[in-house]
Amino acid sequence: MLRASRLLTLLVFALVASLTAAYQDVELVPGRRYQASEAKPVHNLVRKYMRYSTAASSFVDIDRGWTSCGLACNSPDVHDVVLNLTWHVDIPLSDGLIGIHTRDKEIVVAWAGTHRYRALLTDMSVVTAPYIGTEGNVHSGFLESVRGAAKVVETHLRKLMIDYPDYMVVFTGHSKGGAETALSALDLVRRIDGLRQRVRVWTFGEPRLGDTHFANVYNKELGAVTYRVTSAADPVVAMPPRFLFDYCHHNLEIWISSAEGDIYVGENFKECAEDPRASSSVDFYDRSIMWHKNYLGLPPLDHAAAEFSW
Repeated sequence: MLRASRLLTLLVFALVASLTAAYQDVELVPGRRYQASEAKPVHNLVRKYMRYSTAASSFVDIDRGWTSCGLACNSPDVHDVVLNLTWHVDIPLSDGLIGIHTRDKEIVVAWAGTHRYRALLTDMSVVTAPYIGTEGNVHSGFLESVRGAAKVVETHLRKLMIDYPDYMVVFTGHSKGGAETALSALDLVRRIDGLRQRVRVWTFGEPRLGDTHFANVYNKELGAVTYRVTSAADPVVAMPPRFLFDYCHHNLEIWISSAEGDIYVGENFKECAEDPRASSSVDFYDRSIMWHKNYLGLPPLDHAAAEFSW
C-alpha cells in the first residue's frame, strides 16, 4: 500500500512538473514598461501565437495542410503543429483550426480574423446581446460567430484533452478572431471540466468584446490567464467606442508601444480594464490600420490576399 501510495504521488508530481515545463508563462508586472531587449520572451510568444492566428485567417485546409496558406504557414512554429480540425462555416460566418503541438505540449485553438468581405458584417453587428448566466452583454456579431462553431470545437477539444492529459490548451486569434478567441475560451471553460486549469488565451488586435459587466465577469474567470496584445496605434483595439453600449476591454493588456518592440503592461482595473497609459493613450485620429497589420512583423505581406475573398 505504501509503495502504491508513493508511486501515485510520484506520478502526480511528474504530471504537474511536465505540465509546468511544457508551458512557460511570461512573468509580467502590471504598470511596468519593458525595453525591447528585456521583452524577448514575450516577443517569442507573440510571434508564435500570431503565426497560428494568421494561419487560421488564411483558409488553411486540413486536407492540404500547411501548404494551403502561403507565407502565413511558412514557419517551424506552424509546421510543428499537427492539424486536428479546420472549420469554415458560412452561416454564421466562422473559420478556424485546432492543432496539436507535441514539442511544446499544447492544444492550439485559433480563430480567424476579418479575412472575408462577409466578415465585415459580423464586425459591424455592434448591438450587444445578453451573455447567458451574467448581467453582461457582448458584441452580437462575435457571439453569433462563436456559437456557430461551438459544438464542433467543443467535441474535438473534449477528445483531445483526454488524449493529451498533460497538454495546455491555448486559444489564440487576431482582430475579429481575437474577440472570438476570448469569448470561446470563456464559453468552453464553463462547459468542459478541467479546462479552466489548463487554459491560456492570447489575442492580438482584439476589438472590444462586451460591456463593463461582461469585462468584470471575464476578468474574474480568465483575466489571470489572458494576454490581450495591442500594437502601437492600432485603431481596431479602440473599436467599438467606449460610449457605445458601454463597451469595455478585459485584462490583461500588453501594449507593444514601439516598432522596436518596447512593451507596457497595463494595470488591472476592476471597473474597466483600460489603462490610460497603454494603447488607449493614443488619440483615435493618430491611429493607422497599418499597426493592425504589424504585430512584430506579423501577419506576413501575402496575408492580404486572404482578406479580399468572399
